[in-house]
Amino acid sequence: MDDSIYERIGVRSFINCCGTRTIHGGTLMWPGVKEAMMAAADGFVNMDELMEGVGRRLGELTGAEWGMVASGGAAALCHATAACVAGADPEVMLRLPDTRGLKDRVVMLKGGRFTYDHAIRTVGVEIVEVGDEGELVRALDERVVMVALLGTHDPEASVRLEAVVSHTGQRGIPVLVDAASEHLKRPNPYLSRGATMVSYSGGKYLRGPQASGLLLGEEKWVRMAWLNAAPHHAIGRAMKVGKEEVMGVLAAVEYWADGRDHAGERAQWRTDLQVISECVTALDGVETEILEPADLENGVPKMEIRWGAYAGEISGLALREQLLEGTPRIVLDDRWATDASVLIAPFSLQPGEAAIVGERIREALEQAPERREKANESPVPVAGTWTVEIGFVMGTSTHQVTLEQAGETLRGTHQTRFHSNPLIGCVRGDQVDFSSLHPYEGTHLAYRFVGCVDGDEMEGTVELGSEGQSAPGPLNRREYGKGQWRAKRVG
Repeated sequence: MDDSIYERIGVRSFINCCGTRTIHGGTLMWPGVKEAMMAAADGFVNMDELMEGVGRRLGELTGAEWGMVASGGAAALCHATAACVAGADPEVMLRLPDTRGLKDRVVMLKGGRFTYDHAIRTVGVEIVEVGDEGELVRALDERVVMVALLGTHDPEASVRLEAVVSHTGQRGIPVLVDAASEHLKRPNPYLSRGATMVSYSGGKYLRGPQASGLLLGEEKWVRMAWLNAAPHHAIGRAMKVGKEEVMGVLAAVEYWADGRDHAGERAQWRTDLQVISECVTALDGVETEILEPADLENGVPKMEIRWGAYAGEISGLALREQLLEGTPRIVLDDRWATDASVLIAPFSLQPGEAAIVGERIREALEQAPERREKANESPVPVAGTWTVEIGFVMGTSTHQVTLEQAGETLRGTHQTRFHSNPLIGCVRGDQVDFSSLHPYEGTHLAYRFVGCVDGDEMEGTVELGSEGQSAPGPLNRREYGKGQWRAKRVG
């Protein structure tokens, strides 16, 4: 890899062993995608005329009636929702997200809420959750404009897509499916079963531009979604997609449809995992296991590396941090790391990188210090009610925690500005560490307080983040950075 473009501003790139996460830059584009984007950058074009041609071509390639390119999978969700609420009526389009007097409810399954449904709520709608088919039928009143489903949840959903469509079809209610993290397929597994629209990320498995997404489906609905998107002055204006991304993602879809060596990719993923496995299992007590995807034809296999029987003392997250600080940098997935294992996703590995990854992991495990008993230090008493002042980059917020203590173990309640939920943690000596999760819509607000106790006062740092079904793991739980906190015991 060529680090020079990043190094000139003091940033280092890395070898990616955890797939296609947006926080890690998404994917690496196919050469043909980059060529298409460079060619598109050399001329001017009317964006409506461009999307007319691209929409028709996407339909030909995917089997959908029509398609449009958005600035990401989440943007596609927003545009689709706006189409359902405002249609093509400019007077209504300009009012969003003010939905007073309009149909403004979107029905979702309780088990199918996801982090990115914030993009749906952006339009100003209210999410109504249902748990079974009976609740679905009762919820489909005159205020419902759309039913939204998470594609990956469909196989185990309490109400399958066909059942949803059987009730929405007779009422003229459109059904939107989020399939952002999935592979494109023809025939489309959602549109062919009755969904109205389906959204995909262009910057994940498709390997198009990172800032791109697809919305495919019935022509009239996708056309209305485009009217609610930039360059038009509507709620989607802030989610502008450029001519370069439009032609780049089209090139990726064309390559997917005719020329992409899917079998060769699958074979390379397994070869890379085997190379890593051979490196790390050279150490006694280290073992690996291939975890097959549910979709063997389109899914990506992963490999778990376990060192439970190995004498070295290092956790999966500690190993991740160590490799991230090395040269070259390597990023492991934080989401499935345990005290003695990590998961390797081979999708983003480039030629020659598997051997580097295997050698670096083996070296880190080999050099890990021997396991030893930690000295026990009596925990200080922290039980009681505490007023907590959190300082952000700018501004503050006052919370309250109530701590119950049993030896080193902490339980209790964390009261934020708007939520009150359980916390768990520990205190070792005068060092305190406790966390809380606060459900909100399709995600959870996450806090982790770490600090030092001094009598009736505590202070330290707090990690701020979120976690949801679509975005789990420690990295997301600190995605909003860190703040400072001080607490006083008041009861």
